[in-house]
Amino acid sequence: MTATKGQRRLLVTGAASGIGRAVCEAAAIQKWAVVGVDQNALELDRVASATGAATIVSDVTDEESVELAVDHASELLGGLPDALVTAAGVYDVKNADETSLNDFIRVLTINTAGSFLFARTLVSRLRQPGPDPMGCSIVFLSSIAARRGEGSEPAVSYCASKGAVEAMTRQLAVEWAPYGVRVNAVSPGVIQTPMLRLMDDPDSGNRYLQESVPLSRLGSAGEVASACLFLLDDSSAYITGAVVPVDGGASAQ
Repeated sequence: MTATKGQRRLLVTGAASGIGRAVCEAAAIQKWAVVGVDQNALELDRVASATGAATIVSDVTDEESVELAVDHASELLGGLPDALVTAAGVYDVKNADETSLNDFIRVLTINTAGSFLFARTLVSRLRQPGPDPMGCSIVFLSSIAARRGEGSEPAVSYCASKGAVEAMTRQLAVEWAPYGVRVNAVSPGVIQTPMLRLMDDPDSGNRYLQESVPLSRLGSAGEVASACLFLLDDSSAYITGAVVPVDGGASAQ
């Protein structure tokens, strides 16, 4: 599946489900060359069958595994990826006093450090001397939880991890701009994915949507994927360091 001349080369983490999978599907419709990364080999096979994406099993928290994944993706794509979406993540709903240090560190390691490792590895490869210097566009996944506390569904480690992602987005956007690298993030609200817990109690969930989401509905993974592809595409070439909400207006009130 080596990319043809002019074809975008996209690497997606967390590609086996949810938003990562939706990004693979949306990019396939746009005829991009895609490599999806995840730990779930079975679901990756299903993504490959549905989208034509190449896939790699990798652990986003292991530095060596990440480096091997980026290099393997480059081989599969016929060149370094020029687009990266880091959608791998976990959601741990617990009161703060029930959250152990190991719980807290685990979530930050996957959600924040995993995104950093893939971005840093890709950019380090892009900056190596070669005949075809190029930039790239990176999109991290944040969350409305980075900016709003939630009493009914506490997840302190998740909130902290996504707040760190937003700070990292701004820092790397400034730090890597001289190399032609753009770094942005999308910040989803309540999205219909396997991680969603809001609708475990449908009555409570529907009340939340009516009271706290101006558009009064759940978002879809495809809607978040569309925002990701916009930020990866040249149509957003003057946007970097931004955090784009995809939350039905929830963060506006």
